[in-house]
Amino acid sequence: MDSCTVAEHKLGRDSPINKLLYARDIPRYKQMVERYYADIRQTISASDQEMNSALAELSRNYSGELNYLVALHELYKYINKYYDQIITALEEDPTAQKMQLGYRLQQIAAAVENKVTDL
Repeated sequence: MDSCTVAEHKLGRDSPINKLLYARDIPRYKQMVERYYADIRQTISASDQEMNSALAELSRNYSGELNYLVALHELYKYINKYYDQIITALEEDPTAQKMQLGYRLQQIAAAVENKVTDL
């Protein structure tokens, strides 16, 4: 954890033992973390086509191991928690407006909640 902080940690007499045990290693780990994030910044972003291809391959490789209903339920729990913010963002985004994503999400939410709406 200390390797990922930007603050310098000062060790003293009352420092926890875990900080004292790894105090010599932390500067080396910090360098490793900094290099890791520098490498990430320098990587070329994947195109939508490359992302879709990679996700499709993962889906094929793990299709037998994924319980779709559980995955969908977990996604919906997240959506339900942030529903208002997601709907607002979808209604404000021009691309989402063209695709009617806000409306579609409202339909899905109504179906999952088994509610009758005037959509």
